[in-house]
Amino acid sequence: MRSAQIKPVLAMFDPRARGAGEADWAGLFAKQPSWSPREGPLVVVAPHPDDEVVAAGGLIHAWVARGAQVSVLSVSDGEAADPKHKRLALVRREELMQALRKLCPTHVSVTRLGLPDGGIARYLNRVRNALSSLCSGQSTLISPYEHDGHPDHDAVGGMCLEFARANDIPIARYAIRAWERAIPEALRSAGWVRFVLTEEARRAKARALECFRSRRHPAPGHCERSFEPFLV
Repeated sequence: MRSAQIKPVLAMFDPRARGAGEADWAGLFAKQPSWSPREGPLVVVAPHPDDEVVAAGGLIHAWVARGAQVSVLSVSDGEAADPKHKRLALVRREELMQALRKLCPTHVSVTRLGLPDGGIARYLNRVRNALSSLCSGQSTLISPYEHDGHPDHDAVGGMCLEFARANDIPIARYAIRAWERAIPEALRSAGWVRFVLTEEARRAKARALECFRSRRHPAPGHCERSFEPFLV
């Protein structure tokens, strides 16, 4: 599996600016190759509940449907999305379990760490220890892109990339915030691939996304793609 040589680009996007629309991203992905993980378990790392479905819901559905094992490492409960909502952590945990039931025909294992939303960078050793327990020699790691533009995503993504390389584990990284804030040219040379979704996977993903009712905004447009992009 090839590894992209990523150069940190601090000016990759302006978090205050509106990023490119889906039509603008079409050119980036038009010629990107299709891809699928190697046979074996997937370990999907999500800094916040819904990241795993937004970025890799179709992949999770497809992998479970074929009888393969999928484990989700849910790092925080996403409570910082609305500090005034005192029960938000519980609500988002419940939404995640509902979403996974909609997404998959059989059970998906979830390991919850409960680390503080917005402050995960201070607890990366706990994430690393969890990965050591979850990842086997046949696993593929699915993690955030280390330059996604959210402090939790970037910290977890960077640690996962380091862990995968140190342990010779294949890794595929997903973006979420970058699609909303970056410009295609900033990501063009990174080396993205496409996991192509069946209509069944797209419908299952849409049903799962509807479970996250505590989201302040509807699911972003990139959730409706006919593929899920990863950096491998």
